[in-house]
Amino acid sequence: MNIRAKSEKGFSLIELLVVVAIIGVLAAVGVVGYQGYIDSTKKSVTENNSKAVHQWLLNAKTIRSAGIDVDPSECSMASLSTSTDAATAVAAGGCFAGLGSEDHPFETFKNPYNQSRSGDATILAVSSDADIANDGSAACVDLVADSEDGDVIIRVKDTVAHIDVYFCSKVDGNSGRLTKMSNTITNF
Repeated sequence: MNIRAKSEKGFSLIELLVVVAIIGVLAAVGVVGYQGYIDSTKKSVTENNSKAVHQWLLNAKTIRSAGIDVDPSECSMASLSTSTDAATAVAAGGCFAGLGSEDHPFETFKNPYNQSRSGDATILAVSSDADIANDGSAACVDLVADSEDGDVIIRVKDTVAHIDVYFCSKVDGNSGRLTKMSNTITNF
């Protein structure tokens, strides 16, 4: 004779399996959503870093137009003449590459994708006359060989006549793609 007490309570194995399956589905959705949130935050930080560099360049241009030298000293008017030779473009690249160095405006910048890269390792400068598409198809390494997601790239074109600010990030799921800030700075 099998007698069960009516007050016996508990969960059946099926009920427990259903609850575990529901928790697993919710966890999977949460992890994917969280990863998307982290990726968008990293891209936003990178974009804000490039905006800060772009704004600094605009401010420096305004100050220079008033006849005042701008720190770092590599960016002085004497070192960046308005001549059109290749040496000026190289000097400009050196000036802007120094923006992330110690005791310079962006020394505390950190690459949000790679926290071990900071300051001058994440703000890169290059002298290049290459045409670069701004549709997310250009790779960062095509402009600067050792660049990676999270880096800000300052490109000096035609000596100091054209300065573009780019940042490296994921575009449509592809890592290491260049995105250009809205406008070119001319006649720095």
